[in-house]
Amino acid sequence: MSSAKIAAACALAAVSLSGCGVASKPEAGSAQAAAVAHQQKADPRTRHAKCLAADHIPYTEEQAGGYPSIQIGKAPAGPLAEFAATPGAAQNLQIEGKSQGAMVIGSALVFPNQASDSLMAKVTACMDEGVSG
Repeated sequence: MSSAKIAAACALAAVSLSGCGVASKPEAGSAQAAAVAHQQKADPRTRHAKCLAADHIPYTEEQAGGYPSIQIGKAPAGPLAEFAATPGAAQNLQIEGKSQGAMVIGSALVFPNQASDSLMAKVTACMDEGVSG
């Protein structure tokens, strides 16, 4: 094989391999990047909803105040659990006075409302699942 053919084959191989593994990624900070990141996050309600269902506690999954939430029982008497992005964000909301009356359990802000102590014990146990520290 001549050196020209070898050089052409190598150039062709280099060009074809250079495109492997390249994926178009959205620019950091753009709305598209935020949407992609949001889609990749796991729903924080899933683990807790399974626990509530296992305990036969009625609930509905909602969006409250822009946060994913679980309404346990009927509003306004039943407890409400709002989920912040991180446990630190939940603590920050409480410190800033934006969630008065809530208990912080991991990333959940749990508002007891007028729930009984026995229901709150079950709800607290479910919200505590998967929380470390």
